Amino acid sequence: MLFAPLFRRSVSLRLILLSTAWIILALAAGGVFLAQHFRAHVENSFDDELSRHVEELLSYTDVVDGQVQLIKQPVDPVYLRPLSGWYWEMFVDGRLLDRSRSLWDEVLPPALQKPRRGETLGYFQDGPRDDRLRVVAATYTLPGYDGEVTIVFTGPAEVIQSATEEFSETLVMSLVLLGLGLIVAVVLQVILGLRPLNLLRKRLAEVHEGRTDRLTGHYPSEVEALVADLNELLEHNAQVIERARTHAGNLAHALKTPLAVLSNEADRMEGDVAKTVSEQIVIMNEQVKRHLARARAAGGLGAPGAKADIGDIASGLKRTLHRIYQHKPQKSGDGVGVSIALVNVQGQFVAGDRQDVEEMLGNLMDNACKWAATRTRISAERKGKDIVISVDDDGSGVPEDRRAEVLARGKRLDEATPGSGLGLNIVHELAELYQGSLVLDRSDLGGLSVRLTLPAAL
Repeated sequence: MLFAPLFRRSVSLRLILLSTAWIILALAAGGVFLAQHFRAHVENSFDDELSRHVEELLSYTDVVDGQVQLIKQPVDPVYLRPLSGWYWEMFVDGRLLDRSRSLWDEVLPPALQKPRRGETLGYFQDGPRDDRLRVVAATYTLPGYDGEVTIVFTGPAEVIQSATEEFSETLVMSLVLLGLGLIVAVVLQVILGLRPLNLLRKRLAEVHEGRTDRLTGHYPSEVEALVADLNELLEHNAQVIERARTHAGNLAHALKTPLAVLSNEADRMEGDVAKTVSEQIVIMNEQVKRHLARARAAGGLGAPGAKADIGDIASGLKRTLHRIYQHKPQKSGDGVGVSIALVNVQGQFVAGDRQDVEEMLGNLMDNACKWAATRTRISAERKGKDIVISVDDDGSGVPEDRRAEVLARGKRLDEATPGSGLGLNIVHELAELYQGSLVLDRSDLGGLSVRLTLPAAL
Protein backbone atom coordinates (compact mmCIF):
# COMPACT_ATOMS: atom_id res chain seq x y z
CA MET A 1 0.00 0.00 0.00
CA LEU A 2 2.84 2.39 0.84
CA PHE A 3 4.82 1.35 -2.24
CA ALA A 4 2.28 2.62 -4.81
CA PRO A 5 2.44 6.33 -3.78
CA LEU A 6 6.24 6.15 -3.71
CA PHE A 7 6.22 4.58 -7.19
CA ARG A 8 4.01 7.39 -8.52
CA ARG A 9 6.10 10.13 -6.89
CA SER A 10 9.63 8.90 -7.64
CA VAL A 11 10.89 9.15 -11.22
CA SER A 12 14.09 7.31 -10.27
CA LEU A 13 12.16 4.40 -8.75
CA ARG A 14 9.88 4.15 -11.77
CA LEU A 15 12.79 4.15 -14.21
CA ILE A 16 14.71 1.54 -12.22
CA LEU A 17 11.73 -0.77 -11.63
CA LEU A 18 10.40 -0.59 -15.19
CA SER A 19 13.87 -1.14 -16.64
CA THR A 20 14.49 -4.02 -14.24
CA ALA A 21 11.16 -5.63 -15.18
CA TRP A 22 11.96 -5.29 -18.88
CA ILE A 23 15.47 -6.74 -18.40
CA ILE A 24 14.08 -9.73 -16.47
CA LEU A 25 11.36 -10.41 -19.08
CA ALA A 26 13.75 -10.01 -22.00
CA LEU A 27 16.41 -12.25 -20.46
CA ALA A 28 13.83 -14.86 -19.44
CA ALA A 29 12.35 -14.95 -22.94
CA GLY A 30 15.83 -15.07 -24.46
CA GLY A 31 16.85 -17.83 -22.07
CA VAL A 32 13.83 -19.98 -22.96
CA PHE A 33 14.48 -19.46 -26.67
CA LEU A 34 18.18 -20.32 -26.37
CA ALA A 35 17.48 -23.39 -24.25
CA GLN A 36 14.95 -24.71 -26.76
CA HIS A 37 17.23 -23.91 -29.67
CA PHE A 38 20.15 -25.68 -28.00
CA ARG A 39 18.04 -28.75 -27.25
CA ALA A 40 16.95 -28.91 -30.87
CA HIS A 41 20.59 -28.57 -31.93
CA VAL A 42 21.65 -31.41 -29.60
CA GLU A 43 18.84 -33.62 -30.89
CA ASN A 44 19.81 -32.92 -34.49
CA SER A 45 23.47 -33.66 -33.75
CA PHE A 46 22.48 -36.86 -31.96
CA ASP A 47 20.28 -37.88 -34.88
CA ASP A 48 23.11 -37.16 -37.32
CA GLU A 49 25.41 -39.43 -35.33
CA LEU A 50 22.82 -42.23 -35.31
CA SER A 51 22.17 -41.67 -39.03
CA ARG A 52 25.86 -42.22 -39.78
CA HIS A 53 25.65 -45.54 -37.95
CA VAL A 54 22.57 -46.41 -40.00
CA GLU A 55 24.49 -45.73 -43.20
CA GLU A 56 27.45 -47.67 -41.86
CA LEU A 57 25.26 -50.72 -41.17
CA LEU A 58 23.65 -50.32 -44.58
CA SER A 59 27.11 -50.45 -46.15
CA TYR A 60 27.68 -53.84 -44.47
CA THR A 61 24.54 -55.24 -46.13
CA ASP A 62 24.49 -57.20 -49.35
CA VAL A 63 22.10 -59.28 -51.43
CA VAL A 64 23.23 -62.87 -52.06
CA ASP A 65 21.07 -65.21 -54.15
CA GLY A 66 18.14 -62.87 -53.72
CA GLN A 67 18.53 -62.81 -49.94
CA VAL A 68 19.63 -59.89 -47.74
CA GLN A 69 22.66 -60.72 -45.64
CA LEU A 70 24.61 -58.71 -43.06
CA ILE A 71 28.26 -59.20 -43.86
CA LYS A 72 29.70 -57.29 -40.90
CA GLN A 73 28.47 -55.63 -37.69
CA PRO A 74 29.41 -52.15 -36.40
CA VAL A 75 32.64 -52.21 -34.44
CA ASP A 76 31.72 -49.38 -32.00
CA PRO A 77 32.08 -50.91 -28.51
CA VAL A 78 29.06 -49.05 -27.10
CA TYR A 79 26.89 -51.47 -29.12
CA LEU A 80 28.55 -54.39 -27.35
CA ARG A 81 27.97 -53.25 -23.77
CA PRO A 82 24.80 -54.94 -22.42
CA LEU A 83 21.73 -52.75 -21.99
CA SER A 84 23.75 -49.56 -22.54
CA GLY A 85 20.92 -47.85 -24.42
CA TRP A 86 22.99 -47.97 -27.60
CA TYR A 87 21.13 -50.54 -29.72
CA TRP A 88 20.46 -51.40 -33.34
CA GLU A 89 18.15 -53.73 -35.19
CA MET A 90 17.75 -54.62 -38.85
CA PHE A 91 14.44 -55.71 -40.37
CA VAL A 92 13.84 -57.22 -43.81
CA ASP A 93 10.25 -56.95 -44.90
CA GLY A 94 9.24 -56.52 -41.28
CA ARG A 95 11.21 -59.57 -40.05
CA LEU A 96 14.13 -59.15 -37.65
CA LEU A 97 17.36 -60.00 -39.46
CA ASP A 98 19.91 -59.08 -36.78
CA ARG A 99 20.41 -56.91 -33.67
CA SER A 100 23.20 -55.51 -31.49
CA ARG A 101 24.80 -57.56 -28.72
CA SER A 102 24.01 -54.71 -26.30
CA LEU A 103 20.34 -55.77 -26.38
CA TRP A 104 21.43 -59.02 -24.74
CA ASP A 105 18.29 -61.12 -24.57
CA GLU A 106 15.91 -58.15 -25.00
CA VAL A 107 14.26 -56.70 -28.06
CA LEU A 108 13.23 -53.15 -28.78
CA PRO A 109 9.54 -52.34 -28.35
CA PRO A 110 7.59 -52.06 -31.59
CA ALA A 111 8.39 -48.84 -33.39
CA LEU A 112 5.97 -45.99 -32.79
CA GLN A 113 6.35 -44.95 -36.40
CA LYS A 114 7.49 -46.93 -39.43
CA PRO A 115 9.41 -44.90 -41.98
CA ARG A 116 8.30 -45.12 -45.54
CA ARG A 117 10.69 -46.20 -48.26
CA GLY A 118 13.52 -43.67 -48.55
CA GLU A 119 12.43 -41.86 -45.36
CA THR A 120 14.36 -41.32 -42.10
CA LEU A 121 12.54 -40.67 -38.83
CA GLY A 122 13.74 -39.52 -35.40
CA TYR A 123 11.67 -39.86 -32.24
CA PHE A 124 11.71 -40.81 -28.54
CA GLN A 125 10.40 -44.04 -27.10
CA ASP A 126 10.90 -46.26 -24.06
CA GLY A 127 13.54 -49.00 -24.19
CA PRO A 128 13.68 -52.58 -22.91
CA ARG A 129 14.10 -51.50 -19.27
CA ASP A 130 11.74 -48.50 -19.57
CA ASP A 131 14.76 -46.27 -20.16
CA ARG A 132 14.15 -43.35 -22.49
CA LEU A 133 15.72 -43.76 -25.93
CA ARG A 134 16.28 -41.55 -28.91
CA VAL A 135 15.50 -43.54 -32.07
CA VAL A 136 16.51 -43.00 -35.69
CA ALA A 137 14.88 -45.37 -38.20
CA ALA A 138 15.23 -45.49 -41.98
CA THR A 139 13.84 -47.73 -44.75
CA TYR A 140 15.85 -48.59 -47.87
CA THR A 141 15.68 -50.69 -51.02
CA LEU A 142 18.67 -52.68 -52.19
CA PRO A 143 19.74 -53.49 -55.74
CA GLY A 144 18.60 -57.00 -56.68
CA TYR A 145 16.02 -57.15 -53.89
CA ASP A 146 12.42 -56.07 -54.25
CA GLY A 147 11.65 -55.87 -50.55
CA GLU A 148 12.38 -53.24 -47.92
CA VAL A 149 15.17 -53.07 -45.38
CA THR A 150 14.54 -51.06 -42.21
CA ILE A 151 17.42 -50.17 -39.90
CA VAL A 152 16.85 -48.81 -36.38
CA PHE A 153 19.55 -47.25 -34.20
CA THR A 154 18.99 -45.92 -30.69
CA GLY A 155 20.91 -43.99 -28.06
CA PRO A 156 20.11 -43.10 -24.43
CA ALA A 157 18.01 -39.93 -24.23
CA GLU A 158 19.78 -39.01 -21.00
CA VAL A 159 22.77 -37.96 -23.11
CA ILE A 160 20.59 -35.27 -24.70
CA GLN A 161 18.98 -34.41 -21.37
CA SER A 162 22.32 -34.18 -19.58
CA ALA A 163 23.81 -31.90 -22.26
CA THR A 164 20.68 -29.73 -22.23
CA GLU A 165 20.63 -29.44 -18.43
CA GLU A 166 24.32 -28.57 -18.30
CA PHE A 167 23.79 -25.90 -20.93
CA SER A 168 20.70 -24.59 -19.11
CA GLU A 169 22.59 -24.27 -15.83
CA THR A 170 25.39 -22.37 -17.55
CA LEU A 171 22.84 -20.26 -19.42
CA VAL A 172 20.88 -19.38 -16.28
CA MET A 173 24.03 -18.42 -14.41
CA SER A 174 25.22 -16.31 -17.34
CA LEU A 175 21.84 -14.60 -17.73
CA VAL A 176 21.63 -13.88 -13.99
CA LEU A 177 25.08 -12.28 -14.04
CA LEU A 178 24.16 -10.37 -17.20
CA GLY A 179 20.88 -9.25 -15.65
CA LEU A 180 22.57 -8.06 -12.47
CA GLY A 181 25.13 -6.18 -14.56
CA LEU A 182 22.38 -4.55 -16.63
CA ILE A 183 20.39 -3.60 -13.51
CA VAL A 184 23.49 -2.04 -11.95
CA ALA A 185 24.07 -0.19 -15.21
CA VAL A 186 20.46 1.04 -15.16
CA VAL A 187 20.78 2.24 -11.56
CA LEU A 188 24.01 4.07 -12.37
CA GLN A 189 22.47 5.53 -15.50
CA VAL A 190 19.43 6.79 -13.58
CA ILE A 191 21.60 8.24 -10.80
CA LEU A 192 23.95 9.95 -13.25
CA GLY A 193 21.13 10.96 -15.57
CA LEU A 194 19.09 12.59 -12.80
CA ARG A 195 22.10 14.17 -11.08
CA PRO A 196 21.46 17.52 -12.81
CA LEU A 197 17.93 17.53 -11.37
CA ASN A 198 19.30 16.78 -7.89
CA LEU A 199 21.79 19.63 -8.33
CA LEU A 200 18.93 21.88 -9.42
CA ARG A 201 16.93 20.91 -6.34
CA LYS A 202 19.95 21.65 -4.14
CA ARG A 203 20.44 25.07 -5.74
CA LEU A 204 16.73 25.85 -5.29
CA ALA A 205 17.05 24.95 -1.60
CA GLU A 206 19.98 27.37 -1.35
CA VAL A 207 17.81 30.09 -2.91
CA HIS A 208 15.00 29.26 -0.50
CA GLU A 209 17.38 29.40 2.46
CA GLY A 210 18.71 32.76 1.36
CA ARG A 211 22.28 31.68 0.63
CA THR A 212 21.98 32.83 -2.98
CA ASP A 213 19.49 34.65 -5.17
CA ARG A 214 20.10 32.75 -8.42
CA LEU A 215 20.56 29.19 -9.62
CA THR A 216 24.23 28.53 -10.28
CA GLY A 217 26.22 25.57 -11.59
CA HIS A 218 26.85 23.73 -14.84
CA TYR A 219 23.90 21.84 -16.31
CA PRO A 220 23.39 19.72 -19.45
CA SER A 221 21.72 21.34 -22.43
CA GLU A 222 18.41 19.63 -21.65
CA VAL A 223 18.23 21.39 -18.25
CA GLU A 224 19.89 24.71 -19.13
CA ALA A 225 16.67 26.15 -20.58
CA LEU A 226 14.76 25.28 -17.39
CA VAL A 227 17.48 26.87 -15.22
CA ALA A 228 17.41 30.03 -17.34
CA ASP A 229 13.61 30.24 -17.04
CA LEU A 230 13.76 29.77 -13.26
CA ASN A 231 16.42 32.48 -12.92
CA GLU A 232 14.27 34.85 -14.97
CA LEU A 233 11.28 34.00 -12.78
CA LEU A 234 13.29 34.65 -9.60
CA GLU A 235 14.51 37.98 -10.96
CA HIS A 236 11.01 38.97 -12.03
CA ASN A 237 9.60 38.01 -8.63
CA ALA A 238 12.24 40.08 -6.87
CA GLN A 239 11.44 43.05 -9.10
CA VAL A 240 7.70 42.72 -8.44
CA ILE A 241 8.28 42.61 -4.67
CA GLU A 242 10.61 45.58 -4.80
CA ARG A 243 8.12 47.58 -6.86
CA ALA A 244 5.34 46.68 -4.43
CA ARG A 245 7.43 47.87 -1.48
CA THR A 246 8.39 51.03 -3.32
CA HIS A 247 4.76 51.80 -4.13
CA ALA A 248 3.76 51.13 -0.53
CA GLY A 249 6.47 53.49 0.72
CA ASN A 250 5.55 56.14 -1.83
CA LEU A 251 1.91 55.89 -0.83
CA ALA A 252 2.83 56.28 2.83
CA HIS A 253 4.87 59.41 2.13
CA ALA A 254 2.20 60.78 -0.19
CA LEU A 255 -0.49 60.41 2.51
CA LYS A 256 1.56 61.66 5.42
CA THR A 257 1.90 65.23 4.12
CA PRO A 258 -1.84 65.85 3.41
CA LEU A 259 -2.77 64.28 6.73
CA ALA A 260 -0.23 66.42 8.53
CA VAL A 261 -1.65 69.55 6.85
CA LEU A 262 -5.18 68.57 7.81
CA SER A 263 -4.04 67.87 11.37
CA ASN A 264 -2.38 71.30 11.64
CA GLU A 265 -5.48 73.00 10.25
CA ALA A 266 -7.68 71.12 12.69
CA ASP A 267 -5.48 72.22 15.58
CA ARG A 268 -6.16 75.86 14.64
CA MET A 269 -9.87 75.29 14.53
CA GLU A 270 -12.17 75.28 17.50
CA GLY A 271 -15.39 73.54 18.37
CA ASP A 272 -16.90 70.17 17.61
CA VAL A 273 -15.92 70.27 13.95
CA ALA A 274 -12.24 70.54 14.83
CA LYS A 275 -12.58 67.66 17.28
CA THR A 276 -14.34 65.50 14.71
CA VAL A 277 -11.74 66.29 12.05
CA SER A 278 -8.88 65.48 14.46
CA GLU A 279 -10.49 62.16 15.40
CA GLN A 280 -10.96 61.21 11.75
CA ILE A 281 -7.36 62.16 10.93
CA VAL A 282 -6.15 59.87 13.73
CA ILE A 283 -8.31 57.05 12.36
CA MET A 284 -6.96 57.64 8.84
CA ASN A 285 -3.39 57.57 10.11
CA GLU A 286 -4.08 54.31 11.90
CA GLN A 287 -5.71 52.75 8.84
CA VAL A 288 -2.89 53.85 6.54
CA LYS A 289 -0.28 52.44 8.90
CA ARG A 290 -2.13 49.17 9.32
CA HIS A 291 -2.88 48.52 5.65
CA LEU A 292 0.54 49.58 4.45
CA ALA A 293 2.11 47.16 6.92
CA ARG A 294 -0.11 44.33 5.65
CA ALA A 295 0.58 45.21 2.01
CA ARG A 296 4.32 45.27 2.57
CA ALA A 297 4.24 41.97 4.46
CA ALA A 298 2.04 40.30 1.82
CA GLY A 299 4.49 41.41 -0.87
CA GLY A 300 7.39 39.82 0.95
CA LEU A 301 5.68 36.53 1.74
CA GLY A 302 7.14 33.59 -0.12
CA ALA A 303 10.10 35.60 -1.40
CA PRO A 304 12.87 33.05 -2.09
CA GLY A 305 15.64 33.16 0.48
CA ALA A 306 14.06 35.82 2.68
CA LYS A 307 15.32 35.52 6.25
CA ALA A 308 15.91 37.88 9.13
CA ASP A 309 18.60 37.78 11.81
CA ILE A 310 16.84 38.18 15.17
CA GLY A 311 20.08 38.96 16.97
CA ASP A 312 21.03 41.75 14.57
CA ILE A 313 17.52 43.27 14.58
CA ALA A 314 17.15 43.09 18.36
CA SER A 315 20.59 44.67 18.89
CA GLY A 316 19.75 47.59 16.59
CA LEU A 317 16.38 48.16 18.26
CA LYS A 318 17.98 47.97 21.68
CA ARG A 319 20.35 50.83 20.82
CA THR A 320 17.49 52.98 19.52
CA LEU A 321 15.08 52.27 22.38
CA HIS A 322 17.81 52.74 24.98
CA ARG A 323 18.31 56.31 23.82
CA ILE A 324 14.56 56.93 23.92
CA TYR A 325 13.85 55.42 27.34
CA GLN A 326 17.15 55.97 29.15
CA HIS A 327 15.64 58.85 31.14
CA LYS A 328 12.13 57.49 31.47
CA PRO A 329 10.72 58.82 34.77
CA GLN A 330 9.83 56.17 37.33
CA LYS A 331 7.25 56.27 40.05
CA SER A 332 10.03 56.81 42.57
CA GLY A 333 11.12 59.85 40.56
CA ASP A 334 14.76 58.71 40.22
CA GLY A 335 14.65 58.61 36.38
CA VAL A 336 16.97 55.62 36.02
CA GLY A 337 15.32 54.62 32.72
CA VAL A 338 14.62 51.10 31.37
CA SER A 339 17.23 48.38 30.92
CA ILE A 340 16.94 46.06 27.89
CA ALA A 341 18.41 42.55 28.15
CA LEU A 342 18.94 40.31 25.12
CA VAL A 343 19.01 36.56 25.82
CA ASN A 344 19.90 33.85 23.25
CA VAL A 345 18.97 35.99 20.26
CA GLN A 346 22.25 35.61 18.39
CA GLY A 347 22.26 33.03 15.61
CA GLN A 348 18.46 32.85 15.42
CA PHE A 349 16.99 33.37 11.96
CA VAL A 350 13.35 33.78 10.94
CA ALA A 351 12.03 32.93 7.48
CA GLY A 352 10.66 36.34 6.51
CA ASP A 353 11.46 39.80 5.30
CA ARG A 354 13.76 41.79 7.58
CA GLN A 355 11.58 44.91 7.49
CA ASP A 356 8.49 42.95 8.53
CA VAL A 357 10.29 41.19 11.39
CA GLU A 358 11.87 44.49 12.43
CA GLU A 359 8.44 46.15 12.54
CA MET A 360 6.91 43.32 14.58
CA LEU A 361 9.80 43.12 17.05
CA GLY A 362 10.09 46.90 17.19
CA ASN A 363 6.44 47.28 18.19
CA LEU A 364 6.77 44.62 20.89
CA MET A 365 10.00 46.02 22.33
CA ASP A 366 8.64 49.59 22.23
CA ASN A 367 5.49 48.51 24.07
CA ALA A 368 7.58 46.61 26.63
CA CYS A 369 9.81 49.65 27.29
CA LYS A 370 6.77 51.92 27.41
CA TRP A 371 4.98 49.85 30.08
CA ALA A 372 8.02 48.48 31.96
CA ALA A 373 8.93 49.72 35.42
CA THR A 374 12.68 49.30 35.15
CA ARG A 375 13.61 46.47 32.82
CA THR A 376 12.67 44.40 29.78
CA ARG A 377 14.00 41.12 28.41
CA ILE A 378 14.01 39.82 24.84
CA SER A 379 14.79 36.11 24.32
CA ALA A 380 14.52 33.66 21.44
CA GLU A 381 14.25 29.87 21.34
CA ARG A 382 14.10 27.34 18.51
CA LYS A 383 11.15 24.96 18.84
CA GLY A 384 10.86 22.48 15.98
CA LYS A 385 10.36 24.44 12.78
CA ASP A 386 9.56 27.69 14.58
CA ILE A 387 11.34 30.46 16.45
CA VAL A 388 9.59 31.71 19.60
CA ILE A 389 10.54 35.31 20.51
CA SER A 390 9.56 36.32 24.04
CA VAL A 391 9.37 39.99 25.06
CA ASP A 392 8.95 40.42 28.85
CA ASP A 393 8.69 43.45 31.09
CA ASP A 394 8.29 44.13 34.80
CA GLY A 395 5.37 46.49 34.41
CA SER A 396 1.84 46.16 35.68
CA GLY A 397 0.92 43.54 33.07
CA VAL A 398 -2.50 42.89 31.53
CA PRO A 399 -5.30 41.04 33.34
CA GLU A 400 -6.04 37.67 31.78
CA ASP A 401 -9.64 38.54 31.00
CA ARG A 402 -8.56 41.62 29.01
CA ARG A 403 -5.70 40.18 26.94
CA ALA A 404 -7.91 39.43 23.94
CA GLU A 405 -9.14 43.02 24.11
CA VAL A 406 -5.58 44.32 23.89
CA LEU A 407 -5.08 42.51 20.56
CA ALA A 408 -8.22 44.11 19.09
CA ARG A 409 -7.71 46.91 16.61
CA GLY A 410 -7.12 50.30 18.22
CA LYS A 411 -7.82 49.13 21.80
CA ARG A 412 -5.77 50.61 24.66
CA LEU A 413 -6.23 49.89 28.34
CA ASP A 414 -4.54 53.11 29.44
CA GLU A 415 -5.71 56.11 27.44
CA ALA A 416 -3.24 58.32 29.31
CA THR A 417 -0.22 56.60 27.73
CA PRO A 418 0.67 57.96 24.29
CA GLY A 419 0.05 55.69 21.32
CA SER A 420 -2.58 54.61 18.85
CA GLY A 421 -3.18 51.14 20.21
CA LEU A 422 -2.42 49.61 16.78
CA GLY A 423 0.97 48.09 17.64
CA LEU A 424 -0.06 44.69 18.98
CA ASN A 425 -2.87 44.36 16.47
CA ILE A 426 -0.50 44.95 13.54
CA VAL A 427 2.00 42.47 14.99
CA HIS A 428 -0.81 39.95 15.46
CA GLU A 429 -1.96 40.30 11.84
CA LEU A 430 1.57 40.17 10.43
CA ALA A 431 2.32 37.06 12.49
CA GLU A 432 -0.77 35.34 11.08
CA LEU A 433 0.31 36.28 7.53
CA TYR A 434 3.56 34.42 8.22
CA GLN A 435 1.65 31.40 9.60
CA GLY A 436 2.79 32.39 13.08
CA SER A 437 1.03 33.52 16.24
CA LEU A 438 1.06 36.12 18.99
CA VAL A 439 0.22 35.09 22.57
CA LEU A 440 -0.02 37.22 25.71
CA ASP A 441 0.84 35.75 29.11
CA ARG A 442 2.15 36.76 32.51
CA SER A 443 5.90 37.24 32.72
CA ASP A 444 8.17 35.90 35.42
CA LEU A 445 9.41 39.52 35.69
CA GLY A 446 6.00 40.45 37.02
CA GLY A 447 4.57 42.20 33.97
CA LEU A 448 3.44 41.12 30.51
CA SER A 449 5.06 38.38 28.43
CA VAL A 450 4.43 38.53 24.67
CA ARG A 451 5.40 35.40 22.71
CA LEU A 452 5.80 35.89 18.95
CA THR A 453 6.08 32.61 17.02
CA LEU A 454 7.41 32.73 13.44
CA PRO A 455 8.70 30.03 11.06
CA ALA A 456 12.43 29.46 11.38
CA ALA A 457 14.72 29.85 8.40
CA LEU A 458 15.94 26.52 7.06
